[in-house]
This record gives sequence, C-alpha cells and structure tokens, in this order.
Amino acid sequence: MKKSCASALWCLLLSSVLSPAQDLHTRVQQMKISYAHSGSIVVVDDHTLLIEPNMPSPMCAMPRNDGGRTTWSFYAFNLASITVPLAAVDETLIGENMVFTDPDATKAYKNGDVGDTTMVIVAGVQGKLFRALTYDRDKLTHLGPGPHDGSEYGQTPDNVEAFGLTFSDHASARAFENALREAVLLAKEQASR
Repeated sequence: MKKSCASALWCLLLSSVLSPAQDLHTRVQQMKISYAHSGSIVVVDDHTLLIEPNMPSPMCAMPRNDGGRTTWSFYAFNLASITVPLAAVDETLIGENMVFTDPDATKAYKNGDVGDTTMVIVAGVQGKLFRALTYDRDKLTHLGPGPHDGSEYGQTPDNVEAFGLTFSDHASARAFENALREAVLLAKEQASR
C-alpha cells in the first residue's frame, strides 16, 4: 500500500513538473504551424525563439482617419531574423492591425475597406530589446535569383524594441497571437520558479 501511494505521489509530482514544459512546447508548435506560410521559427532553447520571416517582407500601408481625411502610415519590418526570449515579450502589447500590401491600395481605397494582410505587433517589456538581423530592402529586391551572402543585401545586426510579423491569413495570425501570448505567460511562470 505504501509503495502504491509513493508511486502515485511520484507520478503526480512528475506530471506537474512536465506539464508546463509540455504546454510551452505545444504553444511553440502552434506558432510554427501558424507562421509557416510567412516564415519559419526555430527553437533556440526552452524559452527563446529565432523567427525568420520570408524576405522581402511586404510593404504594409495602414489607413488612418485624420479629421475626416484619410492619411497613410507605411511599415516594412526588414527582418532577416529576430531572436525572441519569450520572457522579454510584453504579452499585454501583442496586437494586430489589418494592412494593405497592394501598391495601389492608397489610390483605390474607399472608406471602410479592410486590408488584405494581418500584421501582428510584438513589443518587449520595458527596457528589453530583441536582437535582430535587418537588411536593405532596395539591395535585396535588385538581386537576381539564387543564394546570396548577407553582405550583398546589406544585412546588419540591430536591437529593436518591437517588431511586426505579417500573415496573409487572418485565422493564422490569431492562432499565432494566442499561442505566443500563452507561451510568454508559461515562460514567465517557469522563470519565476
């Protein structure tokens, strides 16, 4: 009887230790699947991801109503890769915007039109920066097909407070956001133990 109680207690203890790690692994797998059409995600260690967006990233245009007049903000996150320690992400600042990637969107836009791409914005906790490799968009677009060295398209290291990832499928963007938010909370919980 004592052996079976001790065995049951040991199994319960082991499952409580492994469960958060398995949950984190599950969330990372969900992020990988959701982001597969936009780039790749590599697990660096238990709590750090390397995100490699497809290059070149789209130029994103976002309309704003400025006193009854439409103005535009333009964004291009020229990331070759970004290293994301999950505990450095501010889960309350993960958000999304619908943006336009069609170069003629600013001319054809009618009030109420919805963008064709979802941009997920990720920001770090105050004082934390993400290590990134950025590139020169113009240099990259002027290169011919084939493999190229990073110096040919102006790849340089940088530190950024926030970054954006684009998804052509809104459902994938939402799945990514939810999995990232949960992974960040799990990583922070594990780090505080």
